[in-house]
Amino acid sequence: MNRSRQQRVWRTWPLIGEIDGSVVTAGVFDGFHRGHVALVEEALASGRRLDLPTVLVTFEPHPLVVLAPERAPVQLLSVTDRIDQALSLGVDGVVVLPFTRTLAAQTATAFVERGLVGRLGARSLVVGDNFRCGYGGEGDLLFLERLGARLGFEVRGVDLVRRGERTCSSTELRRALAAGDRATALDVLGRSDDRILALAG
Repeated sequence: MNRSRQQRVWRTWPLIGEIDGSVVTAGVFDGFHRGHVALVEEALASGRRLDLPTVLVTFEPHPLVVLAPERAPVQLLSVTDRIDQALSLGVDGVVVLPFTRTLAAQTATAFVERGLVGRLGARSLVVGDNFRCGYGGEGDLLFLERLGARLGFEVRGVDLVRRGERTCSSTELRRALAAGDRATALDVLGRSDDRILALAG
């Protein structure tokens, strides 16, 4: 798999050996706002530096739909729209993991060893500073850095993107939409997207 090949989408982990080395970025990526774009751009830069394909890992449905349905947020973009957005930014592949209680119960070490390293051959992991994975959110940035040192991949934490006093996050985007504040929503998004702006109250 390299940049001369067709971009790929998987609806579960690729087969063992299907990807021989990659740069991975992971998260829900709902809305694909400025912060998400910054993650992808950093991953693409690492891919060019290491001469490796870039793979984005996302989850469907949103984890809270499974773990706490009463607190599940309004979906900003369908998984198909998220895939399209990721591919348009230039990633080589997208892995959509079905988020289930089984996945939620997996330890961070197992998620990384079996999935990111075992299936994607991760040599570099690019995540936001607030990223967590594994049961109970144990896999924070420090945990992942220690695991990477043992398993042979680097971890690059990306600072949250700020616009003045505002953090570009899905939470902030939803807050602006709920308030009918299209100007703030546009600023957080960094682009005009009628699918998302239609959610403005």
